[in-house]
Amino acid sequence: MNLVLQTPDEAPPMAGRDLNVVILCVNPLMVSRAAEILKLLELNLKEETEGRLVHEWWDYEVLAFYTLREIAATRAMAADVIIIGVQGEDLPWMVTDWMTQWLHLRKGRPGALVAVVEGDFHGSLKTLSQLKEVAALGHMEFFSTNARNGGEESGESQDSKEVARQFVKSHKTNCRANMAGQRAGV
Repeated sequence: MNLVLQTPDEAPPMAGRDLNVVILCVNPLMVSRAAEILKLLELNLKEETEGRLVHEWWDYEVLAFYTLREIAATRAMAADVIIIGVQGEDLPWMVTDWMTQWLHLRKGRPGALVAVVEGDFHGSLKTLSQLKEVAALGHMEFFSTNARNGGEESGESQDSKEVARQFVKSHKTNCRANMAGQRAGV
């Protein structure tokens, strides 16, 4: 699987072949940790799956604009993986509104929600609980990683490696189940 940034010139992700990832980050520091997870997913999926790991980035602040929030919600609705960088105890109103929108649009479509916590992990427990609830409501798997949990020397945190490993394991299981269901005519 090849890592590809979604641009206007790039073909949209193909369902069943490509993995579609939407990333929302609160600040530039979070971007590097989200990118770390993307790279780990690419490495772990490269030999297992053909296709692309198509990703796009959003910033908390652009969600303050209604039209951009709607576009971002539509993109998250179609995503296989949503990575959200969080910091602190409360999510801003525009992020919670965005989540409400894409939850409604997904209509229970499976996927994964990954929380990347920056700073004090314990200070973000309320936010993590909220994101876990959103994942459950959306029939999505939930993973979280602490952006400061080791790995600064190697460039990869152990938490991020574990999240990527768990996601790849889950993805393989879901792909096998989907193929078995298609063969059985389900």
